[in-house]
Amino acid sequence: MTTKTLKKITIILIILFLVIIFIIAYQQFHRSHQEVKLMQNEKKQEIPNKEVGHLKTIVDKQNSQMAQIDQYLEKVKFNGTAAVFEKDQLKLNKGYGLQNIQSYKENQADTLFLIGSSQKFTTGIMLKQLESENKINMNDPVTKYLPWFKTKQPITLNQLMLHKSGLFKYKASPNYKDLNEAVHAIQQKGIEPKFYNKNRYNDANYLVLSRVIEEVTHTSYKKNFEQRISKPQHLNFTAFFDNPNFQSYMADGYKKDNKTGAPVQQYPNILAQYDGAGNLYMTPSDMGKLILGLQNNKIFSSHISKPFIHESKTSQYPQPYRYGFYSFADKNRINGGFFGQVFTAYFNDKYIVILGTNYENSNVTNEQKIKHIYNQILKQGGPYNHVGKSY
Repeated sequence: MTTKTLKKITIILIILFLVIIFIIAYQQFHRSHQEVKLMQNEKKQEIPNKEVGHLKTIVDKQNSQMAQIDQYLEKVKFNGTAAVFEKDQLKLNKGYGLQNIQSYKENQADTLFLIGSSQKFTTGIMLKQLESENKINMNDPVTKYLPWFKTKQPITLNQLMLHKSGLFKYKASPNYKDLNEAVHAIQQKGIEPKFYNKNRYNDANYLVLSRVIEEVTHTSYKKNFEQRISKPQHLNFTAFFDNPNFQSYMADGYKKDNKTGAPVQQYPNILAQYDGAGNLYMTPSDMGKLILGLQNNKIFSSHISKPFIHESKTSQYPQPYRYGFYSFADKNRINGGFFGQVFTAYFNDKYIVILGTNYENSNVTNEQKIKHIYNQILKQGGPYNHVGKSY
């Protein structure tokens, strides 16, 4: 074999070798690319009840009132998300300001806010469901359902629901790991006699009621919420505080520093014990969907839902507050504030207005803003509910 021939063979072998290396490298690249796509798809599939990117900003510009609401919220530098429904139709759904001030991440239509005591509304709905299913009687003592919850005076479910139990004001502690531990601590502290059977707003009442719901159904509060409310009403943008799939959508809460005027970030560290009374995140539009479900008899039959929504100061509903919300002459109201976030809803048969803010600013409160929208822009506030009369 000549030197020239040997060189040719060597070159051919080198080329073949390089071709083989290239093919192997390409196959590995293709395989890894497919694995990345598969992982991304799997990650998307892990997100329950979440239509990512589905909630788009909506402002019905042809509706002068919606345009006016949008302009007003921009003018007062609202920091949060607003949703307005008119006759069952979502007419405005828009984020304003920042979800996280440090990273300059903006609030969007699908930003979730910590709804605080507005969660009592969902707890109240579940109580009403169990009542209609004859699984509880609101006049029963708590001890019928939680035998160990013994107090000096008997406490009924109705007293808890109306905040008339007299239980000591609840003080959360990072030492309580969950709802059960919190309710045991509430029982041990007992009743403050001067407040027994008198109205005093207290988270302890709805924490105990949430534990009753668990005991009656033999199911956790979270699962009850998913099965009874979230899935049937298609609340795809609602999640508990510890749901990892929604963390990036959850707003960070801030409070205005009284001295400097600067926003100070809040760090919730006791939410694990607040099932039923303050550890749920929602978008305003999802709260609107839940209210629509109640109004349109998708949660209860009309003979239950109509009095539930409209009656006030009757034998069945003796005061405006009931089951976690208020029924006033001119509107229904849901409200909650927790760790710098405030979540408020006003509604009647024509409009549902929800404002979720993650900046508790004492200059212009969430309540002042929603009142202005409801009364001044939408021109609501006339007779709506049945006060002193059965529906």
